[in-house]
Amino acid sequence: MCTSAPDAPREYFADYEVYQEGHAVAWGQVTYRARNAADATAADVVASLRQQAAYMHEVDAGAIRLRCIARL
Repeated sequence: MCTSAPDAPREYFADYEVYQEGHAVAWGQVTYRARNAADATAADVVASLRQQAAYMHEVDAGAIRLRCIARL
């Protein structure tokens, strides 16, 4: 049984590493808040988390390795 409303905001947390030339050079955590369930497809959540982490470290999103994602 699902206890969350379908149109309620969904929040996600991710732990990540930044890779350059095959080596982890930085790490951190990032959060993402989807406005509703429709905005929270797996692909959208992963892309948004990677993009936010990449922006913080001024690297391409492809340099970000998400280690874990949790729905809060």
